[in-house]
Amino acid sequence: RKIKENPDAVIIGQTFENETISLCSLLDEAEIPYVFVDSIAKGTNPVETFTTDQHSCGFLLGRLLDIMTPEDSSLAIFNTESIGESESSNSLLRKEGFLEYMKSDGKEDRVKEASFPVMNPEKAEALLLDFLEKNRDVKGIAVLNSRGYILADILQANDINDIRIVSFDLTQNNRRGLRSGYISALLCQKPELQGFNAVKAIINRLLYNRPVEKVHHLMPIDIIFRENLPFYREI
Repeated sequence: RKIKENPDAVIIGQTFENETISLCSLLDEAEIPYVFVDSIAKGTNPVETFTTDQHSCGFLLGRLLDIMTPEDSSLAIFNTESIGESESSNSLLRKEGFLEYMKSDGKEDRVKEASFPVMNPEKAEALLLDFLEKNRDVKGIAVLNSRGYILADILQANDINDIRIVSFDLTQNNRRGLRSGYISALLCQKPELQGFNAVKAIINRLLYNRPVEKVHHLMPIDIIFRENLPFYREI
């Protein structure tokens, strides 16, 4: 296989690891430099990476929900239904971190799991309401990607206001959920700074051929509530 385009460099925000590894193999053969943002695929050779420790994101997510919910309640991990059998590498690492926190606190038996479709709102609503009806002890939901607003909208439409949702990424829809109070918190990873640094790394490589002192850079994890949301301007 060959790369159809002939880019000077590539910035990669991976979703599925196997496909990303295949792409990087083609880039290596063509001697095209690449930079990772968000997360890293194992066994690849990027010029630099600007990513977040996704396992730590999941661990922090577990701690937040544990603090926000009653001691005797249960928590649910929700992911979106994926195409095929693959689950995104970020979601898998976040799930591992979440479960590690619950285990470290002796609460692994409090965790339940479910998924919902993104493109079928009626089905998503039916699945969530059925899940909550069968699991009345669930008072906290961890959404492992940026789709927390979908569940928040369902809770708001059905006037269910005793469940805490924590999700990822400061998207316009998640901002709306945060303002309404149906999303309790968002974990964000400074994507604008990751992108800026990635472009800078590519320029340093292509134009100046500067040596890289450090390949892997870990980005901070921001916790955003409704109260500090105004201080995060939209990009």
